[in-house]
Amino acid sequence: MKKLFLRPTLMLFAFGLAIFSAFAFKPVLEESALTIYDGHLQVSPGNCVNQFVECQSTDNGKPCYFGSVQLRRMNISGTSCPTLLWEIDQ
Repeated sequence: MKKLFLRPTLMLFAFGLAIFSAFAFKPVLEESALTIYDGHLQVSPGNCVNQFVECQSTDNGKPCYFGSVQLRRMNISGTSCPTLLWEIDQ
């Protein structure tokens, strides 16, 4: 009688635990994975000035401002700043 009850119960418990562990935990963005950039003001196309304000590239809906102007990220070659930046989540 114990085998008839214990074996299917144990199998259902293991199956339920596997399903729970598969869907219960979502991956979380680590703080170290956040990329921080210095914000630049675009004075004219191809001319950007560093404002030494730290911003992130991930869009969180809160623009990174210097005064009333949204800051931008300098491209790799250092010739322009086409990408908008966002405030760092505290």
